[in-house]
Amino acid sequence: MKIAVIGGGASGLVAAYLLDRQGHQVTVFERQNILGGHIRTLNKNIQPNVQPCGEYLEAGVLEFPVEFSQFLHLMQDLGVELEPVPVGSGLFYQDGRHFLSPVSIEKNFSGWRKWKEVLQIDGLYARSVGLWLKTHLASLAELQNQPLSKFLGVECPRTTWVKLLTMYSYSMAYGLMNPFPAELAIPALRRYVFTNWVRIQGGVYSYIEKILDRFQGEIILNAQVRSVFRHPQAVEVLLAEGTSHWFDKLVLATPPDQVLKLLADAHSDEVRRFEHWQANEAETIIHTEMTMYEKYGIKQGSEFDFFQTGQDDWGYNAALNQLCGTSHDRQYSLAFNLKQHLNPEHIIHHQKHQTPLYTVEAFRNRNDIIARNGEYNTYYAGAYLGDGLHEGAIASAVRVAEAIG
Repeated sequence: MKIAVIGGGASGLVAAYLLDRQGHQVTVFERQNILGGHIRTLNKNIQPNVQPCGEYLEAGVLEFPVEFSQFLHLMQDLGVELEPVPVGSGLFYQDGRHFLSPVSIEKNFSGWRKWKEVLQIDGLYARSVGLWLKTHLASLAELQNQPLSKFLGVECPRTTWVKLLTMYSYSMAYGLMNPFPAELAIPALRRYVFTNWVRIQGGVYSYIEKILDRFQGEIILNAQVRSVFRHPQAVEVLLAEGTSHWFDKLVLATPPDQVLKLLADAHSDEVRRFEHWQANEAETIIHTEMTMYEKYGIKQGSEFDFFQTGQDDWGYNAALNQLCGTSHDRQYSLAFNLKQHLNPEHIIHHQKHQTPLYTVEAFRNRNDIIARNGEYNTYYAGAYLGDGLHEGAIASAVRVAEAIG
C-alpha cells in the first residue's frame, strides 16, 4: 500500500521505518527542514546557533530509563549502543535550602558535610512514605480524569519534587503541574523514577541516522501540508504549493493540537477527541553557566537539578557532560526556565520545542483515539498516546505498524 506519514519526529520515523520494512510504499512529510522532532542533537541534526561548539550535546531528548521496553527493543534491532548513566537530582530553594539525592551528594561532598546531606535527604525520604504509598497504591481507575494535585496534598519539598520531576519529563511550566493528568504522571513516576538509566553513544539522533540508512521510502522536508481529505478508498494530501499526493492510508504523527488543523473533513467524533488539545511551547538552552550553584556549595551539577525562580515557579538544569558522555573540562548544561540566571556570554544554543499541553480534559479522550485507530483510513502516532515520553512515541508507532500489517 501507499502510506503517507505526516510528521518526521520519533513516532513518525519509527512508524515509517516499520511500515517500509513490511513492504509498503511510504512517504514522510516533515514541515521543518530537519528530522527528529524533539530529538535535537548538537552537531547532528542541529548546529549551535549562538556560539560554536564541537561536542555532541542534547537540546531535547536526553536519557532513557531501562523500563522503556519498546524503545530498548528498537535500539537492539537497529544495533544502537547504549551506555549506563548514573542519575542524580537536587532541589534548590531561593532561600538557600536544598536537598540532594545520594548520587549528587557523592559527587560533591565528603566527611561530615556528606553525612549531614545524607541525613537531610534520608529525613525527606522518611517523610515521603505516606505520599509514596498513596501514589503507588492508587488504581488506574482512581487516577482517571483526576488532576495530579488530588494525590499530592499541601505544598512541601516532597510534593514539590514530584511536580518538578513531572515538569522535567513533559517540558511544561511548574504552574501547570497541579492540573496535570494524574493518569499520565503517576504511572510514569512509578515506573521510571527509581530505575536505571542509559544514554545513546554519539547522541540520540544516532538512532534516527540508523533508521534513515535502512529506509527505502521518500522523505519530503519543508513540506507544508495545507489539508488532508479522506475519500472512501484513498487519502489526499494537499500541500501549500498546490500539489496533491494520493495514498491508501494516512498516519498522523503530529502533536495532537495539529490534527484538526490538517483534517479538512474532520468528523464530529474526531472533533470531540481532539478539540481540547492545545500547544505548549518550551525553550531549552545549552550553556556553560555554573554560578547558580555557588551559593549552595555545589561544584558538580546533577542530571535533574531544580532551581526555584519565584514563589511559585521553578526551572531545571541538566548536566550534559554526564548525560551525553563528554569528557570536556568545560561543564555543559541544558536549562529550562532559567534564562534569567544565565550570562548571555555562556549560552551556546537555544532551542524551542512544541509539545502537547496535557490537561485532564484533553487526556480524557486518549483511549478513544487508540481504540478508533484506523478509522477513515487514518492512524495516529505520538507520545501522547502512551506515557507521553519517548517510550510512548515508539509504542504508538509499533501499534500503527501492527494495525496496518
